Amino acid sequence: MPVITANGIRQNYELIEPRDGAGDAPTIVCVHGLLIDSLASYYFTVAQRLRDAGLRVLMYDLRGHGNTECPPTGYRIDDFIDDLAALLDALSIAEPVYILGNSFGGTLAYGFAERHPERTAGLVSLDSEPATQRWSDVMAPVLHRAATKLGSIEATLWLTAHYGRDVTRRSKRAKRVLDATTLERDLPAGRLLDDALLSTIRCPVLAVYGAESETGLAAQAPLLESLMPRCTNAILPGQEHSVLVEAPAVVLDLVLRWIGEHRLDGVGAGAEAQAG
Repeated sequence: MPVITANGIRQNYELIEPRDGAGDAPTIVCVHGLLIDSLASYYFTVAQRLRDAGLRVLMYDLRGHGNTECPPTGYRIDDFIDDLAALLDALSIAEPVYILGNSFGGTLAYGFAERHPERTAGLVSLDSEPATQRWSDVMAPVLHRAATKLGSIEATLWLTAHYGRDVTRRSKRAKRVLDATTLERDLPAGRLLDDALLSTIRCPVLAVYGAESETGLAAQAPLLESLMPRCTNAILPGQEHSVLVEAPAVVLDLVLRWIGEHRLDGVGAGAEAQAG
């Protein structure tokens, strides 16, 4: 996969053009989750079928993940947002994009839409939430627990028994990242979104939740729908946090139908938000 320098770091990405080669095809950016995730989660689930449906698909590894550079510092939400904006610039993608964010990728998508409304045609979050004070309060102990427990014999045995050797292998890499960087300290300490800032997100939003997710994020669906004027919620019965991996066909259907409904007015949504 190609690597390009953007925002001062080497970023690993994959850009898949639609089969018909349409130059005006909308771009959807797939943003993965934190620590044990990478662009591979999209590559092996919905990416090819999004391309087959006529979309240009951009996947990339976040800083410190996959094959993207792992700088020792710079892991606040705004750093991740700057990385994405710089990657789009480096790839000469100037038109507004749809952003599909899984878990932490959804958190990043909300932040990108708030900071760059003119570049955001719409966003889909998969069992995720914006970077609010609540998110920070939950994220800080989760990261600390990961930094102190991952790599131990007990954690390794538990992960292998419950999730298999691949997740165990990825968790060991996550531990190395936490040990070598300021991610644990930086991420919860970044700029947060309050209700007033969330209400400025005027682009179409599709918030997808697993009804049985251990995160319990579906409970915030009514609040986000009341704050963001174009937010639609979808709660999937029987699904847990990993809806992308566990129910890719359902996710694909939701995303394609949602883009189809909003494609004609999505480009204008960012400009409206910027003006308003």
